[in-house]
Amino acid sequence: MTVRQLPLWGKIIYGSGSGGFSLIDRVLITWLFYYYITSPLEGVEALMPPFAFGIIMFLGRAIDAVADPVIARWSDNHSGRLGRRIPFMLFSGVAYAAVFVFLFYPPVAENSPLNSVYLAVMLALYFTLFTAYVGPYLALLPELARTVQDRVDLATFRAVFMLLGVGIALIGSGILIGMFGFHTMVWMMAGLGLILLYLPMLIKERDYADSKPATLGLLEAIKTTFKNRPFVIYMVGNVTFWLGFNIITLNLPLYVTILLGGTEDDTSIYFGLAFVIALLFFPVVNMTSKKIGLKAVMMFALIAFMVLLPLFYFLGLPMLGLSPEVFGYILMGLAGLPLAVIFIVPDAIVAEVSDLEGKLSGQKREAMYFGAQGFILKLALGLSTVITGALLQVFGSSAAEPLGIQLTGPVSGLFILVGVIVFSRYPEKEVRSYRR
Repeated sequence: MTVRQLPLWGKIIYGSGSGGFSLIDRVLITWLFYYYITSPLEGVEALMPPFAFGIIMFLGRAIDAVADPVIARWSDNHSGRLGRRIPFMLFSGVAYAAVFVFLFYPPVAENSPLNSVYLAVMLALYFTLFTAYVGPYLALLPELARTVQDRVDLATFRAVFMLLGVGIALIGSGILIGMFGFHTMVWMMAGLGLILLYLPMLIKERDYADSKPATLGLLEAIKTTFKNRPFVIYMVGNVTFWLGFNIITLNLPLYVTILLGGTEDDTSIYFGLAFVIALLFFPVVNMTSKKIGLKAVMMFALIAFMVLLPLFYFLGLPMLGLSPEVFGYILMGLAGLPLAVIFIVPDAIVAEVSDLEGKLSGQKREAMYFGAQGFILKLALGLSTVITGALLQVFGSSAAEPLGIQLTGPVSGLFILVGVIVFSRYPEKEVRSYRR
């Protein structure tokens, strides 16, 4: 059967799924750490030390990382009337949103080992369900869009919804907490995220994607994927970025409330500035990527973050004759430029390097590429939480002892430096020379 080209409405509602899981996940990443180590609920003490939270988060990410290639292989090899991807998205969305809500309802309102066990179990479930939706969802992109131009376009739509989801989470969550409290915020975000997660189900996968099941076993599929040298080079650059950027994201509420002396509500302003700038530059990234290539644009983003993130060390200090608040606004605004690239270009690169699979196995295994990336990425994100917890616990996380918070910026920059060095060797001409 000849597959059809995905129309504009299909591209739009495909992107909406990204908005759903980005909204939910960003609320969790931004506020769960803060919720457990400070317990902003009135009359409730801190639920656990920062380093303990970091270890539990890392263990949850590790379990999820193992799930990535398993679910990817399952999706690649699945054969059903709804296709290879949609069934996984259909059955994981509700459970994913429900577990997200339950995470903000620990069993004991004080520092207790029971909270640690509860958090470990629920995070393992959360991240596994996240993968069950996101892995197949991402694998749809190279199947629905089969040219570089269409893939950049589809990645741009996905990025727009991702940014909207993240923006709603980061800007709206602080406002909703101030108006209604933590738990009401969590329920409202879960409801909106759930609606966005299910809009892509309107796409009939078999009409627009060549969903031929793969046949490789799990270990053979993983081994073959990591033989793809351009994929490995790209992945190092992308993973080191997210390791560094997640450290910054985890600490933004602390930057605002401790280093800058603001309130929880003020966090939304700083997040909002970065994401509005990123949204404005999406058209530029789209056009530039098609004109000069994905590698050059990705290199710009990595180098820009490598330079900007260490400057977070100076938040709260008078810099260049500017007030601390103005310096903070400028820093977050500048971060929006490379952030626009990171929201669009990586998906298009994975779609390209997955085409090389034809040389390696002769099969279409898009999900395994996103799954392999997820395996490494989630370990890195878990590691970022451990690093953050260690820095805050050893060097301080209060107004009297802020060094732990300040050091997160330079540490993030060092990780991205590694990514710059490795990704500079990405062989874009070799990848572009192959078309299936």
